[in-house]
Amino acid sequence: MTNTIPPRPQTPLPLATAATPAAPQSPAAAAPSTPAQTDSVTLSAAAQTSTQLLGAARAADGINHAAVAQIRSAIQSGSYSVTPENLAQAIATVMKGAK
Repeated sequence: MTNTIPPRPQTPLPLATAATPAAPQSPAAAAPSTPAQTDSVTLSAAAQTSTQLLGAARAADGINHAAVAQIRSAIQSGSYSVTPENLAQAIATVMKGAK
């Protein structure tokens, strides 16, 4: 992956002295005489993968729809049960992460 940054016109700053203020230059007079340079950036494969993963994470809604469907089905069929120990463990895990 390579991104090229287009050249930006470089206008030199006018030099001014205390005795004589600088006169404004016309755009044609301020144009540089050297050709414009371009910069480019090449990302490594790891950086490209990171960029793709970050984009996918930002696009995701954060919900595991398959797990939700499985739990919903178990609740509807009456087969979903939670032991007090498992519930306590889940609460403790969430509370540790909230600190």
